[in-house]
Amino acid sequence: MLVEAGRNLDLGSFYATQGSVDDYLISVGDALPLYKESGTAPPLYSAASALGSLLRKLSLPPGAIHSLQEIETKKPVAIGSEVKVSALMEKPRRRAGLEFITVVCTVQSDGADALISKSTVLVPSEGISEAKPAEPKASEVEPISSELAVISKQINQAQLNAYAKASGDNNPLHLDPEFAAGTQFGAIIAHGMLTLAFVSEMMASAHGRDWLESGGLRVRFKGAAYLEDQVAAWGNLSKEQDSSRTYLVGVRNINNGQELIAGTASFNINNQR
Repeated sequence: MLVEAGRNLDLGSFYATQGSVDDYLISVGDALPLYKESGTAPPLYSAASALGSLLRKLSLPPGAIHSLQEIETKKPVAIGSEVKVSALMEKPRRRAGLEFITVVCTVQSDGADALISKSTVLVPSEGISEAKPAEPKASEVEPISSELAVISKQINQAQLNAYAKASGDNNPLHLDPEFAAGTQFGAIIAHGMLTLAFVSEMMASAHGRDWLESGGLRVRFKGAAYLEDQVAAWGNLSKEQDSSRTYLVGVRNINNGQELIAGTASFNINNQR
């Protein structure tokens, strides 16, 4: 289904059941007890579900590449609540022969805006070229500097299959070896939102309900994680005020030092709790 720029699209509704939240958390390897203790879903669950709903209705080339992602949490999504999703497509942008498509998804829960998710994808072109970086010597890879506890995971196909099922993102770039081999990546790569979930887990582990209730992300996807890659999310405090904090965050390939995701994560501090 093709959608005109500026047109609102109703993406339907679903329930944030305990089972669907658990399936998502298992797929990203997040075992924090925080979500059940607070009765709320992680922000990336809502963002991933919204993107999955969008992909089921929007006709994008199967190899479309996630380029930028912004997330703003307005309020937490309660487990068991009904979630409604709508989307607005911005006018496509073209730069240096490349086309970028941006869609803003609004997630509503209990009749109020809960999360705004702005996704930008790069439409594939024969002119795009990206190869997996050569593995450097261990001595050439700089250690990760992180004030927050690093979240480290190894990418595997079972995880990508589980994430595709939990999120609804079935792009063959993440699932079909033959298709992926014919792309500029040359092999299967992980979903960008899957690797971004490691940043959300790191923030939730460090800042608990403040992150669940008001977490925001502004990131750029700079590289791809391949099967068997070991990746790590890191975060360093950038700005602290009485009512908010902002961290520089990223996801790095531990094997070769390549930065896969870079940006900021911010949240409001609830001093009344």
